[in-house]
This record gives sequence, C-alpha cells and structure tokens, in this order.
Amino acid sequence: MAKQKHTSWDTDSGLLDDYDFVVEEAWFGEDEESDNNDGRIFLFLRGTATDEEGETFEEHRERYSTGKNWDVVDDGEEVENASGKGRFNQNAGIGRLINALVALGDDEAEYLQGRGQTFQAATYDGLRLHMEQKLVSKWLNDDYDEDDPNSRKYNEWLLNLPTSLTIKKAKSKSKSKSKGKGGSGKAGRGKVKGQATKAKKAKSPKSSLRSEVAEFAGQFGEDEHDEFVDQVLDSDVFPNADSIMDDDELHADVLDPDSDMWEQAH
Repeated sequence: MAKQKHTSWDTDSGLLDDYDFVVEEAWFGEDEESDNNDGRIFLFLRGTATDEEGETFEEHRERYSTGKNWDVVDDGEEVENASGKGRFNQNAGIGRLINALVALGDDEAEYLQGRGQTFQAATYDGLRLHMEQKLVSKWLNDDYDEDDPNSRKYNEWLLNLPTSLTIKKAKSKSKSKSKGKGGSGKAGRGKVKGQATKAKKAKSPKSSLRSEVAEFAGQFGEDEHDEFVDQVLDSDVFPNADSIMDDDELHADVLDPDSDMWEQAH
C-alpha cells in the first residue's frame, strides 16, 4: 500500500505515533521533567526517531512505568523489587513493552534474552525498533451525569510500542571495530565503554571462538559475570557475538556463572 500523501489540510497530534527508533541510552528513574513527579519509577529510552515523512528527531524519549515496589539501583542501571519479585506486572507500561517485544517472534525473543534481564537498562540500549501507537486501556471517566448517557466520556491510555526489531548481525573480523556504548549525560555509563576497549584487546584472529570468549572473560572481575554477559553478547562490542548464539553449548556456558569456562578465567 502506497504511503498517504499529507497536505497542509491535514492535522496531527504533534506526537510521534509511527516511527523508526534507535535507542541510544536507557535508564531507570523518576521523571524529573514532569510537573507531576510523584515518585513513580520509569524505564526511559532516549535516541533518534525518524517518522513516516523522513523527519529526524535526535532527542526523542519514551518512558514506561515499572509499577509498584520497584526501586532504582546502581544509578539507574537496574531496578529491584522490594518484595523480591523478578518480573514486571503485565499491566504496567514496561510490562506492555516486554510483551510487545516478545510477541515479535522467536528469533527476536531469543536475541533479547541473550542481551540481558528485563530489569537491566543495558538490555534495551542499542535496540533498533519500529514503533506504533497502541490503545492499551480504556475506562469510563467518573465525571459524567448519570441521567445523561451522552455525557459519558472515556479515558484512553495510548502507548508507543514496538512492531518490529532489527537484529544486529556480527561484523566481519577484518572490518569490525570495538565501540563503546556509553550514553550522554548520565553518570555511571563510562564502565561499559571501558569494557568495550577490553573486548578489542581480547580478540585474536588465531584463536577459536571458545578461547576468544574465555580470554574476554578473563578481562572481568570474578563478581562481574553480568557485565561480561552483557558485553560478550553485544556484536558492537564483541564481533563474534552472533556466533555465540549459534553455538548452544557455548551460549549456555556464557550464561552460566558456575561454568568451567568462567571459573578457569578466574
């Protein structure tokens, strides 16, 4: 179907509702820019958005509520639940986001699971998405005249959710370069960039994939397994990340903090 040609006689809401989105930074925190900052915690995604007309918005931001009892830790790198739960409520904004991502397909779900946990901001950093506005909830406004049915109005919750995800492929060894993922303007992001530099040092064209991964693992501290997993499964940092995903045994060893490979590296 051909795209509809818009004219000056068309109007819009002024908000993006159908666009490509490259996430360049993700973090958890309160919405300090809101006039109604009531202490709620959100997942924030910031990056470059390109709408249907090809117009680019370099500082586009989306936010997704985490629901009750979630607290920010590690300067927004993660959240943890006070009740000990490790999963988000499906009716929270982030729950809607997670379900939309998983529903994209088995390949997309496997790719996302390899990037990390849903309560880690780094899992969402770098995603290339197509977003569309969805009606996720609708409820009757209490402010109406019971004797006048025509006065009834409904509140709607509209949320921009992903309808496709571009899975990044591993770059060839001859052309790949390590690249840091540090976001702009947020404290605590330099740690990731530093690990990306280690990935470049660990790469050896003569080593097997397993020994390459093991050597990379040795660049991390014994208590930094989560950071190791985040980096080694990111093809922007570790060039053969996708090859790890294709090797079930190696992939399992990478995810397992008790594996022989991780223990031998430390």
